[in-house]
Amino acid sequence: MKQYLRINNLVGFFVFVIAVVSYWRTMEPTVSFWDCGEFISAAYKLEVGHQPGAPLFLMIGKLFSLMALGNTAGVAYWVNFSAVLASAATVMFLFWTITALALRIYVHQLNGKTIAGIIAAGVVGALAFAYSDTFWFSAVESEVYALSSLFTAVTFWAILKWERELDNRWLVFIAYLIGLSIGVHLLSLLAIPAVVLVYYFKTTANTTLSGTIKALFIGSALVGLVQFVIIQYVVLFAAKADLFFTNTMHFSMGIGAFLFLGILVAAIAYGIHYAIKRNMFRLNLALTCLTCVLFGFSSYFLILIRANAKPTINLSNPDNAFGLYNYLGRTNYEGAPLLYGNTFDAKQISIKETGTNYKKDNDKYVETGKNYSSVYDKNMLFPRLYSTKPAHVSFYKQWLNLGETAGPSFLQNLEFFTSYQMGFMYWRYFLWNFAGRQDDVQGTGDQKNGNWITGIRPLDQLRLGKQSALPLSIAANEGNHTFYGLPLILGIAGLLFLYRKQRKEFLVISVLFFCTGLAIIIVLNQDPLQVRERDYAYPGSFYAFAICIGFGVLALKELLSRYTNATAGLVAASVFALFAGPVLMGSKGWADHDRSAKTTALTWAKNYLNSCAKDAILFTNADNDTYPLWYAQEVEGIRTDVRVICLQFLADADFINQMKKQSYLSAPLPITMHQNTYKTGTRDYMPYVDYGLTDSVELSDILAVLTSDNKADQVEMNDGSFSNFLPAHKFKMTIDKDLILKTGTLKATEKGQIADVMEWEFGKTYAGKSDLTMFDILVHNNWKRPVYFATSVSQDTYLGLDKYLYLEGYAYRLLPLKPVEGEKTEHTHSSVMYNNMVSKMDFSDFKKTAYLDPESRRVLESTWNLTNTLAANLHASGNSQAAANLLIKSVKELPLRNYGISDTLNRIYTVENLYQNKQHAAAKALAADTARFIDQELNYIVSLDPIRKSKYLNEVRIGMYVLNGLDQITAAYKDDALNASIKSRFNNYKALL
Repeated sequence: MKQYLRINNLVGFFVFVIAVVSYWRTMEPTVSFWDCGEFISAAYKLEVGHQPGAPLFLMIGKLFSLMALGNTAGVAYWVNFSAVLASAATVMFLFWTITALALRIYVHQLNGKTIAGIIAAGVVGALAFAYSDTFWFSAVESEVYALSSLFTAVTFWAILKWERELDNRWLVFIAYLIGLSIGVHLLSLLAIPAVVLVYYFKTTANTTLSGTIKALFIGSALVGLVQFVIIQYVVLFAAKADLFFTNTMHFSMGIGAFLFLGILVAAIAYGIHYAIKRNMFRLNLALTCLTCVLFGFSSYFLILIRANAKPTINLSNPDNAFGLYNYLGRTNYEGAPLLYGNTFDAKQISIKETGTNYKKDNDKYVETGKNYSSVYDKNMLFPRLYSTKPAHVSFYKQWLNLGETAGPSFLQNLEFFTSYQMGFMYWRYFLWNFAGRQDDVQGTGDQKNGNWITGIRPLDQLRLGKQSALPLSIAANEGNHTFYGLPLILGIAGLLFLYRKQRKEFLVISVLFFCTGLAIIIVLNQDPLQVRERDYAYPGSFYAFAICIGFGVLALKELLSRYTNATAGLVAASVFALFAGPVLMGSKGWADHDRSAKTTALTWAKNYLNSCAKDAILFTNADNDTYPLWYAQEVEGIRTDVRVICLQFLADADFINQMKKQSYLSAPLPITMHQNTYKTGTRDYMPYVDYGLTDSVELSDILAVLTSDNKADQVEMNDGSFSNFLPAHKFKMTIDKDLILKTGTLKATEKGQIADVMEWEFGKTYAGKSDLTMFDILVHNNWKRPVYFATSVSQDTYLGLDKYLYLEGYAYRLLPLKPVEGEKTEHTHSSVMYNNMVSKMDFSDFKKTAYLDPESRRVLESTWNLTNTLAANLHASGNSQAAANLLIKSVKELPLRNYGISDTLNRIYTVENLYQNKQHAAAKALAADTARFIDQELNYIVSLDPIRKSKYLNEVRIGMYVLNGLDQITAAYKDDALNASIKSRFNNYKALL
């Protein structure tokens, strides 16, 4: 046994080294897209990120950021490296978990061959998980999922250590891990049912089905105890106590909460003392474990402490007990019904009060409003078709082939659950990891993108159509992984082996798999059209299946040993499994997981900020339009004069308060409203009331009505309360031309283009608090600071100002110019935009990056779109030299690869711009390359059967449009040979399609 333990430990560390090297070599060296920018920023300065927070992750990230030794450009690198270490440690503990489980089978026949088999199983299973698509993605960036997976791994490994040693210190250790994991992500809690099952099997001599079910029920109850009672209700009770002592007893704020916590600590301490005196072993163990969970959970004091320090990023401002309770309860996010709720065609018939909101106001709590929930006329059990958003309703009907007026039945509800929520949103991800993946494009449910494949053509063809002569959009996509289902087969073989050899282990692994995968699907009840793929939420279940892959080695060894000697069978099984699992998965997945030279998120953030003039106000969207910019400003100190305003947070009173304060080089925003005007629960919804006004109303007058506390300026609502209202849809701002020139908004040469008055129509049927704040800024800014809008925000975010928005880079600038024809996407403030793109922006990182992920490609195509628009406008205005300079820079620094047929739309305009600016060789080469790409894409579509071909209607339209455009362009510029080739292709597909 000593020899086995020594080998087991050494190989575990060796597996750790392999994982560290793999992840380190593929790690992104700086900030990534999505939430990483926020997490790195919040970790670096210990700020307060989005609900429900991750304080322990922030503290660990802060520790690693110190490794940068003051070099702010290296902060992201070292925080990313923390994910590398956490992920590699997860793989190591998975190895030890597999070997611990396998040892049970061979504990009485331990020899050199069985030890080798156990070690081989551990290596194959652990490394298969290491190179699985989902886990690898999270292992090389600053997200919470790597550290969360480590807590899951150590928790499960620890219960196996307890099982072998029967030392209850391991149970206390597990409780502490669970408490700590709350400060990272709640996914780790889902290992609790499997832990309880191991405890039941070990402590019960004669296990029964009813006993097993009872153990699973207790495990599920413990998850609920931690998630609701400890995480939320302990904080709620503290908040209620603080409310009483502050408002009724007139104590200082916080005293009541600390008194409650003191009573709780005293009660637990007395309980432990009582249990020890009375020899109540289980009570003592339970209370000790509860103490450790609470110790771990105490990481959330960081959120309270830092929220009171009012850092630059302080989302939701949870600076008191009630604030923390709402923060932990994710009140900013919409909930979904679980066991009973409405259907998508239900009508709201009433609302019911569900609670009261409180906010800190100086030295007491004040009521800020009530919480309400809607009551609907049509409900069902286990509702899966609940969202009433128009886009979601359309998706439901399309997915289930429902008629326009048809409502869902319970069977159709279950069909959506099994086919979409389980099939598309879980099993598809599972098969990505262990069978193969079609590409890296987000799937929507059709056959074209985001599907699982195997690489076995006859099998894939049944679902996805013809698999021979695949187009480049699939075959050349770096996310195209074909594992031939080998890891999946190994895992299934291992699962069956476990079922035969160790039924209890089989059940434990199955419970872990279910709770960390399918159970999440049931509880989340996701609506359709998610903004991104959600596979990152299920690494725990893939971890459980990787255990089965490890046991697949032992199953294969046992099978081969029937036909050859034991040694040969072991070697053959180990080598085959190693190559069919980790080697195959690692080699196929390396290309699209290698981010070692990828800096596109940081480059994009810099260029975005450099699109703005000095001291700009920039309205953005959440996630990828905000978090990389926050990182650039908070961590690297880039363009801190620009105030980035995330519109998703602008309806929050605390966020508005932040905007009224100095932030680095950015002065307070010109928001004149008093805090009472926009406090929580006030002016959240101000409906439009038709007063018969046909003329435009000054925005300042609109603002005065919306902020007035005079009942004459308010309307009575159905519940008898009074609310401010929107009296007009047509707004205007009178322009002082001298002021426009004085503030440098426009140059003197542009004075003749300045409008006397800006008039526009506000298209929404109501105004919200974010609209109100934007009105205040526009009225009182007086053109002193440039105002910009992100190009990717929703249409209603522009407030109807479209005809006064001009591109100066990645953002639209609000300019009081006389309206011109065309869409806002065609309007450029050309001289400024040219200077920004040529002198202030660097695009070279796009070509330096070996692999461009879908988000980087979106940025790339938007950059080409901006380039084409500006080049065309410069040429039209007679500034051909500037257009030529812009195109030279863009062709030099920006890739022109077509990843999909939609990319070719930009190529038409690039080809035309190149021809116009006498860059004929480049134009001809690009036109020929684009035509060839479309040719092979359409050729594949033509080869499909009629039903599958009809799914590509949009691609056909784009391809034919681009070919027709290239035909006309090459004909106009007398490129006869190329024109003949393109025309031939166009006519050929016109006849075929």
